[in-house]
Amino acid sequence: MKKYPSARKFLFLLSLLSALPWGVQAGTEGSSARQQIYRQAANSAEADIRRIAQARQWQGHNSKLNVFIPSEVSQFRRCSVPLTVSRPQGNSSELTRFHYDLRCEDASGWEVSVTVKPDVYLPVLVARRALDRGTQLAASDLILKKKNISAIRDGVLIHPDDAVGLTVKKRIRPLQPIMPSQLEQPVLVERGQRVLMLAEQQGVQAKMIGEALKKGRKGDTIRVKNLSSERTVSALVESSGVVRMLLPPTQ
Repeated sequence: MKKYPSARKFLFLLSLLSALPWGVQAGTEGSSARQQIYRQAANSAEADIRRIAQARQWQGHNSKLNVFIPSEVSQFRRCSVPLTVSRPQGNSSELTRFHYDLRCEDASGWEVSVTVKPDVYLPVLVARRALDRGTQLAASDLILKKKNISAIRDGVLIHPDDAVGLTVKKRIRPLQPIMPSQLEQPVLVERGQRVLMLAEQQGVQAKMIGEALKKGRKGDTIRVKNLSSERTVSALVESSGVVRMLLPPTQ
């Protein structure tokens, strides 16, 4: 038959348990200055990453933080008030690293500079296969893959519409993140090509045939020879084989 402890023994055990220092488990009073600094630096870095993510319209990102704290903080006393945070003058907001000055404004009066290096992972456009220079990108050339973007200084692309139709400037390796600096508008007008010249003045539009004297991409200003008048004018490349004449205000 199973025996149970008597009521007297139970009350004795309960009195012993109630004497234990349960207040320490919250970890607030017992936390060190180093722990305070780590938490504050991590919170500041997470807030900065959220701000950048919102401004750049990132979706589905996550991050890991590497917090570097000077060794002298082992001599600091725990601050009895919340730490104040500021950024050093001229500190950039690039993802490669964040710098924070943390200050304790109680009787201890200490201050420390902390560096946080984040690893930020985000689904970005990468090359599905090797893409040679001059390739005009199609949707089938691209896939989304989660990458650590912290060290990518030239930015990343997250929407296929921002890349499809553009031309590769330099060979891109398979699964390499695609950066805006690697792409350019395709050539829409070749040198010596016959082009349609558009001109508009006071609501009247004229069309004529010209010859491009220079190749150009969308938005480029090139010189075009009007084959009817033999005049050479400046024109803005508008679309494939189409330019719009830049008329002086007096004309």
